[in-house]
Amino acid sequence: MDAGGAFHVGPRSAGSVPGPAAYSRGGQEPTVTDANVVLGRLDKDNFLGGEMRLDAAGAEKVVGEIAETLGLGIDEAAVGIITVLNSNMANAIRSRTVQKGIDPRDFSLMAFGGAGPLHGAEVADMLGIPEVIVPAYPGITSALGLLASELKYDSIRTQFQVSNALNIDRLNADFLQMEEDINRQFEADSVAAADVTVLRFADARYIGQGYELRVDIDGGSIDADSMERTFEQFHRIHEAEYGHSFPQSPIEIVNIRVTGTAPSPQLEWPKTKEGGSRDKALVKTAKTKFRVDGALQSFDTAFYRRADLPVGSAIAGPAIILQLDTTTVVPPNWSFTADPHGNLILTAGVVS
Repeated sequence: MDAGGAFHVGPRSAGSVPGPAAYSRGGQEPTVTDANVVLGRLDKDNFLGGEMRLDAAGAEKVVGEIAETLGLGIDEAAVGIITVLNSNMANAIRSRTVQKGIDPRDFSLMAFGGAGPLHGAEVADMLGIPEVIVPAYPGITSALGLLASELKYDSIRTQFQVSNALNIDRLNADFLQMEEDINRQFEADSVAAADVTVLRFADARYIGQGYELRVDIDGGSIDADSMERTFEQFHRIHEAEYGHSFPQSPIEIVNIRVTGTAPSPQLEWPKTKEGGSRDKALVKTAKTKFRVDGALQSFDTAFYRRADLPVGSAIAGPAIILQLDTTTVVPPNWSFTADPHGNLILTAGVVS
């Protein structure tokens, strides 16, 4: 809470040390993790695949303290913490979708990271998104992305040229030199020239602006016509980004860029294990709390081990799905299915 009594969640993190009170490492302030423990959404006996035991009493103590300050019950305070956090994430998504004319309801929400699957369905609910996809190993998505990503080199040069007084020869010479530098990097990495893709860009702005937009520049020899296509693209991007453009205003090229990419060896994804069943996956049934139709309610909730779930069978929430790198929360009025590719597909609506 701030000096004015307003309730905030984040952006400061407790980290892993001292971490949440539930970690028993000295944390004394309530965290999102503690709130999830209080609501029963994190299983104290099955955290990190059972390798770490959570201190439920410690979580209840720190959440109880803020509940007393707010004049709320401990469960109401805990669900308030979760609701504020989810609202912050939903607002961030709105800023990149609704405010730019994109309807998030036309998309699925990808929930990744260690905490994304804990909150994905409730964030999607706030936005009217009907489907959440939880990849097989959400806690290591960024690491997998690093291993699977293309080999890439970038080169950048300051330019400061204006559209109505371009030095085409300078642009061609600079791009040629930058591309030669990029190709030498790939040659040193033993990457065949035929496997390298080179793209050109410019950071451009209207004269007087303090920010730039990135636009494409044609490959090969640049001429006035190709640059005119680049400037027309800049006007369109500016219109899409800010809602207006100034077609008669000169455009300033601040930087030019060359990006070279080459494919990395593809990872071989493990196949989904067959033979799972709902009974085999069931770890236990316990009480969890969710706000439904404006009221905080307690639900008998099945806890499942993700690795043992059946493929292709829709299972109604509420449910908690356990694995080493995350916990997935399926609220009431949602269902989930384990697909053949190892994803969990969470769907708004009760299974018929």
